[in-house]
Amino acid sequence: MKFEDRIPEKYKKTGDITTLQLNITEKCNLRCKHCHVMKNSENLEMSKETMQDCLKFLDNHKMKTVDITGGEPTTHPEIVWFIEECFKRVEEVIIRTNATNIEKNQELMDLLDKEKAKIVVSLPCYTQDNVDSQRGNGVFDKVIANLIRLNEMGYGTDKELDLVYNPLGGFLPPEQSNLQLDYERELKKKNVVFSNLFTITNIPIGYFRDFLVENGEYDDYMKLLEDNYNEDNVQNLMCRYQISVDSLGNLHDCDFHLAEKVTMNDYISIKDLIDVDDLTRKIVWKDYCYGCSAESGSSCGGALDE
Repeated sequence: MKFEDRIPEKYKKTGDITTLQLNITEKCNLRCKHCHVMKNSENLEMSKETMQDCLKFLDNHKMKTVDITGGEPTTHPEIVWFIEECFKRVEEVIIRTNATNIEKNQELMDLLDKEKAKIVVSLPCYTQDNVDSQRGNGVFDKVIANLIRLNEMGYGTDKELDLVYNPLGGFLPPEQSNLQLDYERELKKKNVVFSNLFTITNIPIGYFRDFLVENGEYDDYMKLLEDNYNEDNVQNLMCRYQISVDSLGNLHDCDFHLAEKVTMNDYISIKDLIDVDDLTRKIVWKDYCYGCSAESGSSCGGALDE
């Protein structure tokens, strides 16, 4: 059955929009096997003009959170200026990073030391072998070194430092709170502490879809997602409370639609929303949306049932 046909009518539109998620660059220094973004990347970067349009939107609309992602957003030449401007307008700024080379941007590190941003680091496993097999040789050690640097700046204790787990194959994530205990135990051996672990289901698009197809697992994985559909998660799907903006300023319901270039209903560009009073919209649904609702649910903030 199509995913859209299973959504209760009352959830087919958004609720209150609280988050502006910004994909400020398609450039990335990694090519992860589970990645949903980079397959269709054109290596675009958000212009300062588009960033200013996003700031104008924030001036006119009360948002709680700006969620900055990519690609690898820490490589964007305007990221420090942009974070500073966002903090003038919202109470929470999230920076999503693979943390592999974050230390090379000293201006950014100085800003993070001064500000209380929320940092979310992708770390698909707590073992070196599994991380390096998925992300490239040497990545695990680089990330651990930078997690320690962030710990020294208060992240993981006084400031929020979250980690993200992605499954290494065509299966659903384990229970989030139990897996967090495993991460805490193993990373403590590396002198690393963190705030929360988020488990995120791999969506069958991008490089992960290629992996499934090459291994003859695509149909089975789609059936797994459909069989584990959980209607209780639908009201909390991230598309219901956020707007996702790509590097050109185009609008999408979520980061997955952005990666697949599935545009939002009604509006095209962030420019179109600056002076709009009512941000409520009808959501675009695709069958890969089953990944966000399956079992415990999945969002940018991890499982939906916790």
